[in-house]
Amino acid sequence: MTLNELAEAVQKHAVSNYENSGWDYIVECWTRAEIAEELERVKILTVDNAIAHFAEGARIFHDRRTDAEAEIF
Repeated sequence: MTLNELAEAVQKHAVSNYENSGWDYIVECWTRAEIAEELERVKILTVDNAIAHFAEGARIFHDRRTDAEAEIF
């Protein structure tokens, strides 16, 4: 599987899970080229590992956003 195909799989997963656990951050802030570059940097070669890698970043973003929103009220 090419890096572009892996990046496309991550994007599709992100769009499908837009409302869940920070995946909106991936949709809104990462281009396919940036996703492919990150996957190449960390040497990820499978869809499952690619999604898991970006899920961690999405979760961290979601947790920080939730904490910030909790402090508003």
